[in-house]
Amino acid sequence: SWGGMINGLLTLRGAWDKLRSDPVLKFFAVAVTFYGMATFEGPLLSIKSVSALAHYTDWIIAHVHVGGLGWNGFMAAGMLYWVVPRLFGTELYSRKAANAHFYIAIFGILMYVVSMWVAGVTQYMMLREQTAEGGLAYPNFVETVVALFPLYWTRLLGGTLYLIGYLMLLWNLVMTARSGKAVDGQAEVLVVAHEPGPSAASLIFGRPVILAVVVSGLLAFLAFSDAAASIMFAALAVGVAFIGGLAIHLAGSSEKGTWHGLLEGRALPFTVLTVIAVLVGGVAEIIPLIVSTADAKAVAEGHEPYSPLELEGRDVYIAEGCYVCHSQMIRPFTWETARYGAVSVPKDSIYDHPFQWGSKRTGPDLAREGGMRSNDWHYIHMVDPRAMTPGSIMPPYAHLAEDRVDFDATEGKLRAMRSVGVPYDPARIQGAKAEALAQAKAIQADLASSQGKIEIGEDTKLVALIAYLQRLGQAESPSKPAGAKSVTVAVGGAAVPPRAGAAEEVR
Repeated sequence: SWGGMINGLLTLRGAWDKLRSDPVLKFFAVAVTFYGMATFEGPLLSIKSVSALAHYTDWIIAHVHVGGLGWNGFMAAGMLYWVVPRLFGTELYSRKAANAHFYIAIFGILMYVVSMWVAGVTQYMMLREQTAEGGLAYPNFVETVVALFPLYWTRLLGGTLYLIGYLMLLWNLVMTARSGKAVDGQAEVLVVAHEPGPSAASLIFGRPVILAVVVSGLLAFLAFSDAAASIMFAALAVGVAFIGGLAIHLAGSSEKGTWHGLLEGRALPFTVLTVIAVLVGGVAEIIPLIVSTADAKAVAEGHEPYSPLELEGRDVYIAEGCYVCHSQMIRPFTWETARYGAVSVPKDSIYDHPFQWGSKRTGPDLAREGGMRSNDWHYIHMVDPRAMTPGSIMPPYAHLAEDRVDFDATEGKLRAMRSVGVPYDPARIQGAKAEALAQAKAIQADLASSQGKIEIGEDTKLVALIAYLQRLGQAESPSKPAGAKSVTVAVGGAAVPPRAGAAEEVR
């Protein structure tokens, strides 16, 4: 990737003197630089220690926007500034506006990504900080969010500046188009006499392909060898690859071109080899899934799949975008297990299609949420998050208390899950609607019996979502966690008392 960045910057080296006046070159140079930053940061995040810091924090937001806004955004702007005047046979309407767009956008994107880098490091340090006694220094997750408010405002300002720059681009291009007239371009094409090259078969079975097959065969023996033999085969494969590659390079003909150069000019052999490479990669990914089926069943033994109502609640969770702010993956760090509970294990998400591990925590992890809160706590939290968690930036979801679940479609959802390996038996699938309504009525009755006297329809999406949240991290799926008590919050004028020993972490 950095080879591409260096290639791009060196391509521009003959025009550095024009950077001051030509906005197109400015955008291209910055786009290529951001490309280098994004492609360097990507492999960097694959290092466990770096990922431990960055993952689930705003650092990931910065990383994504370095590529999206810095690389692609600036490249697109430069391309548009270059091509639109040529399409309409005129000069760019305002070079000053284009230059202003560049400086506004570069300042905006730097404000955006730097604030998110700082936010990521800040949240990571706060979440892992411990007291002298060994407890969490910031047990309330929302404390880490409130601390980031200034950085979020900085991001908003930076993003606004970036958007203003694109509005300037839109105005500039519209005025450019209006000042000119669409033209049909003409180009002279030099016809070069075709010289016969090597056959398709000779390319498909060329020396590099044979070398790749031999090296792959040697590496395949690693899977069937003991430690000593594996080292021998690995060393042999590296030696064969190095010597063979060097021999092919030295034997290449400068007149006919290299094998790779000849292959790029022949569509059929290029396509054949590309398809083979893709198929090999696909098989390498699919075979482990097939082989591991028995292991997956062993892992899931004793672990019940979602009930029909919980499955409906999971769909609500996904549809409302809850996974954007909440993860369901507790990593093996002391500060995470102290805050969220036991480390996540494969069976926790073995029936999730797709899984809900997430990539960003604007709210706490929910992998062990089941049984930690009462049903009425979840109801109030969804209707008015700040009533339960002052400082929360979670939007209210009061509409879920009115929106209805189509239980007639639940049976089909269980059938779909069964087709991907979730062990629903036919009898349970046929009785999905009745089972979902029974569990929903239990939650409805529990909410009505709370001191808040909460009234809600049994077929609402909020009831289904509560069922799903109470299931997370639980092998069984109770309609109400054992021992759960109510929480104190005014609901419709009625006071709801606190549950004894409520968790110290406010969600």
